[in-house]
Amino acid sequence: MSDGRGVAHSLAEVYLYLMVTPCARCGKGPLQGGDARPECWGDTPGVTVDTRCAACGDQSRVCFEVPGEDLAASRNAPPDTVARVNSTGQRSQIIDVGGWMTLFGVIADAAARATDKAEARRLGYEAAQCLDEALKFYEPENELPPDSAFFDEASRRRYRDHPERLARSRLIGLRARLPSIDAMEKRLLSEKKRKRWWQWRS
Repeated sequence: MSDGRGVAHSLAEVYLYLMVTPCARCGKGPLQGGDARPECWGDTPGVTVDTRCAACGDQSRVCFEVPGEDLAASRNAPPDTVARVNSTGQRSQIIDVGGWMTLFGVIADAAARATDKAEARRLGYEAAQCLDEALKFYEPENELPPDSAFFDEASRRRYRDHPERLARSRLIGLRARLPSIDAMEKRLLSEKKRKRWWQWRS
């Protein structure tokens, strides 16, 4: 966080954060986000998003610093553009390793249930990126993520009793079942469906 603001690599990462973050009031969720409003803190660009908890209805507001080039690309992108969550080699500062694996499970399940093949491929693309983001937290040659890969005690506790769920070899095996990001993007861009990546969410 920077002065109460999260630091995201993209607008896509902001909305994924809302999906996996519990409500501060009731501890449930998910948080439903409205349209992202452009903000600027000095020379730092970003967005503000009003949220509503799907469980208790509590309303709040979150702010994120987002690279200006990503915001510009998001504004100018056509409706069928696929969203890259993080084009850098840096790990996320707002979603920890457990959060990325939770997102992978939710999105992969949605892909399996999708009746439209093009939509299933879009969801598969998102799921693959979640695995890629989770793997960025691992140190070379280590099978389990370091303690710094968890951002809070609740996240650590969820995996403490079942470390095999975060075994690096397991994540690599799951990722190997999916095509490369470049191959998936090429296929998606050839399908001119006018639907944004986050619209599958309820």
